[in-house]
Amino acid sequence: MSALKSVASGALRIIPFDGYELPYKSTESALMKAFTIINPGEVIRLYIDRNPHTVIIKLALKYGSKLIFQYLQNRDGGVIIDFKKVCM
Repeated sequence: MSALKSVASGALRIIPFDGYELPYKSTESALMKAFTIINPGEVIRLYIDRNPHTVIIKLALKYGSKLIFQYLQNRDGGVIIDFKKVCM
């Protein structure tokens, strides 16, 4: 069995995004805005205390195949997700 390739491998840039201090709606809005300004090949690494299901769904609906995401950690109090913009 082969290991999964990291979404961030070969990324042009990894931009940390701390969602711990923001209210959920603010995190959602800021992440959506950040994803619109990054370039293809760049990664936003989200650090947050809860699983942002609705944000992931909204990003997937808006960007479709231009979005790849991968959970690096998923447990109560600490979720880390890489979101990568790809050009298609």
